[in-house]
Amino acid sequence: MILNSDIAQYLDTARPDNLRQFSAQEGFLGSQLFAEPDLQKSIDVQVAIIGVDETRNAYPMPYIAKADNVRYWLYQLASFNNLKISDFGNLKLGNSAADTYSAVSYLTESLVKSGIIPIYICGSHDLTLPIVEGLLKAMSKVELGIIDSSFDVMSCESVNSRSFVSKIAQEYQLRTTTNIIGYQSFLVSAAQQKYLDDNGIDSYRIGLIRQNINEMEPVLRDCDLISFDAGCVRQTDMPASQQLSPNGLYTEEACQLATFAGLSDKSKAFGTFGLVSKNTPLEVSASLTAQIIWHYIYGVSQRKNDYPKCNLDGYKKIFVKLNNTESDIVFYQNLENERFWMEIPDVKGKEKRIISCSKSDYTQLVNNKISDRINRILRRYCL
Repeated sequence: MILNSDIAQYLDTARPDNLRQFSAQEGFLGSQLFAEPDLQKSIDVQVAIIGVDETRNAYPMPYIAKADNVRYWLYQLASFNNLKISDFGNLKLGNSAADTYSAVSYLTESLVKSGIIPIYICGSHDLTLPIVEGLLKAMSKVELGIIDSSFDVMSCESVNSRSFVSKIAQEYQLRTTTNIIGYQSFLVSAAQQKYLDDNGIDSYRIGLIRQNINEMEPVLRDCDLISFDAGCVRQTDMPASQQLSPNGLYTEEACQLATFAGLSDKSKAFGTFGLVSKNTPLEVSASLTAQIIWHYIYGVSQRKNDYPKCNLDGYKKIFVKLNNTESDIVFYQNLENERFWMEIPDVKGKEKRIISCSKSDYTQLVNNKISDRINRILRRYCL
C-alpha cells in the first residue's frame, strides 16, 4: 500500500539498527519489526507503532513522556507471525501543542485511509482529540472507547487532558459516539455524570467490569478507537501514571480489555496515554503498558472477519417480539463464534443501525427484559 508522499516529514523514523537494541532474539517482537525509513515506498504493513511525547496540554502541568521506555519492554514480548508490524518512530513535536495536534490528525487520517492500524504510545490524554479528528477525516462517523478512571469533561476554554471529552462532545457530537469504561464513582461528580447523560455519552463503572468483564466485549467491538489512560490501572500496578489512584483495574483486566478491542473488526486505532517517564518505579509501568499494547496486537492477530467486514446474510437471523411493541427486534448470530448483533429499527427518520450485543443482552430480551446497555442504546437512537 502507498502512504502519502509527505508523511515522512512528520516522523523521526526508526532504523532497524536502533530497534535491535531493544530485542534481537528470534521469536520476539523486536526481531520481527519492519522498519522502513523511506515511507514513500510501497509497504505491506498492517500495524504501525508511533510514539508521541507531547504533554504541553497536560493538566495540571506538563511532564516528561518517552515512548522509548515502553518500546524497550514491548519488543521483548512474543512476535506475531501473521502480522506485518512496523515502527514508524516518534512524531516530531511541533512548535506548539496545536501543531502536534495537526500532525497527529494528518498521520491518523493517512494511515487509516491506507488500511494501517496506528498504535500510539502517547504523552497526555488530550492527544485523543486529534486522533478522533483524523479518524473523522477518514470516515463519516466514529465510535470512541475511553478506558479511564474519571471523566475528562472539565469546563475550560482551552483543551487539556481533563477537558478533551467535552471538546469532542461540543464539536463532533453528531458524528461521534463515546463510551467511558472503567470509571470510579468517587472520582466523578454529579454534575459530570449529568453532563454525560445530557450529551449521550455512555459510561461503565469499574464494578460492572469486575462483575462480568465479558459484557465489555460488545461495547469495545463497536469502537473505532480505543484510548487507554494509564490512570485507570491501580497505583500498585501502574506507579508511573500521571493520575495515581490506589483503586483501579487489575493488570489482567486491563490486558483483557485491550484484547477485546483488538479483536474488533471495527477497531482502526489504539492509544496509550499518561505515563510519566520520571515517576518511579518506571519499569513496571512501562512493562505493563507494553503488555497492554501487546494484547491489543494479539487481538488484531486473532480477528475473525466478523461484521462489518463480512455481510450479515451468512448469520443466523432471530426475531424477538417484545410486549407493547409493534415491530420485532432482530438479532444476528455468528454461529462460528457465538457473537450477537442487534438491529436498531428505523424510527422517526433515523437510519437503521446494527450494534454489537452480548448473549446476555439477547437472552434478557427473549425474556422480555431489557439490559441497561440496550435500554440506553434504544433511548439514544429511537427517541
